[in-house]
Amino acid sequence: MRVLLVVPRLPGTGFTGDRVRAELHLEALAGLGARVTIVGGVPPNRPVAAVAGTEEVRGVPVRVSALPLHLVRAAFRGWPLQTALFDGDWKRALDGTGPFDLVVLLLARLHPRLQPLLPKAPLVVDYVDALSEAARQNAERDPALWRRLYWRAEQARLARAEREAARGARLLLATTPADAAALPEGTEAIAIGARIGPPPPRERAPVVVFSGRMGYRPNAVAAELLLREIWPRVRERVPRAELVVGGADAPSSLRRRAAATPGARLLSPVSDMRALLVSARVAAVPVDMGTGTPNKVYEALEAGCAVVATPAAASRAVLDGVAAPVRTASGPEAFAREVVELLTDAKGAEELGEAGRRFVVAHADRGEIALSLGRLLRRAAEEA
Repeated sequence: MRVLLVVPRLPGTGFTGDRVRAELHLEALAGLGARVTIVGGVPPNRPVAAVAGTEEVRGVPVRVSALPLHLVRAAFRGWPLQTALFDGDWKRALDGTGPFDLVVLLLARLHPRLQPLLPKAPLVVDYVDALSEAARQNAERDPALWRRLYWRAEQARLARAEREAARGARLLLATTPADAAALPEGTEAIAIGARIGPPPPRERAPVVVFSGRMGYRPNAVAAELLLREIWPRVRERVPRAELVVGGADAPSSLRRRAAATPGARLLSPVSDMRALLVSARVAAVPVDMGTGTPNKVYEALEAGCAVVATPAAASRAVLDGVAAPVRTASGPEAFAREVVELLTDAKGAEELGEAGRRFVVAHADRGEIALSLGRLLRRAAEEA
């Protein structure tokens, strides 16, 4: 079976969730013995590196200098403005490819730009997450007024792109049941999950971790809230506690905030995220915006951390109809209270962490999820 995998950004070029999703597809396709050509964006002036699990790699240089022109074109054609972030010479990259038995396209915001260029083959659209629903949340909850206004306008464009991508597609995918419900009818939920490592240590110091790519707006907003309003409350009650905010692409404002916060430090990037997580007693997830798989929750659970999350984040950590064992809290004071309770009750934190680890092993093993995804992709190709 020959498969074309089209992604916004090639694996190995950063830390975004769509790159992780692309790696899951490659693992699933490898299990099918598929010959894969991958086409995706790369930073300008960066050589196109080999990608494990592929037969051919074609990179599309995405140039920031051309962004204003791409924005004008996207606005004129009614495309999501986010399309401009991935514009480049996709025609050249896609010319001469094929024939294929299956085409897999990640993210609906690519579809308006690429639909006329895709080769004739059964199409799988992996939305990853419901971008129009994320836009709706951002339009209501983002602290910055100009961002709320932008997302209000962008929501309709994203919703239209999601509907158009569904037309003629053989299979529609998303990462959570909540996302699937917000997307076109028939979208199936299949998670990203987490890699299962060796059993983590039980005894841990009073360390709290917040993890995730800090260049992602919902993470940056949550980290700012944690440092500014939640952590001072925790530190007042547990003076020896330590907070580590870890993730790639941290903005300078967040770096300054962490440097000025007693008992806190920021690591960006993080060389070994699992090593950081297994050193923590508690993982804090005060994220109130965004859609898609909460990778940070599954990674923390796999590492044996006790997790405190907002109801919004916890609602997306549901697999096989089973909710992840996390504590939930809304508002800085309630959130701080839950973190303090776990920091001062080592045994309770250990038991919650062990329950989380069992949940991930049973429901979120990425290897098992790759097998399930492979079956769906094979079915899409065979039914054609």
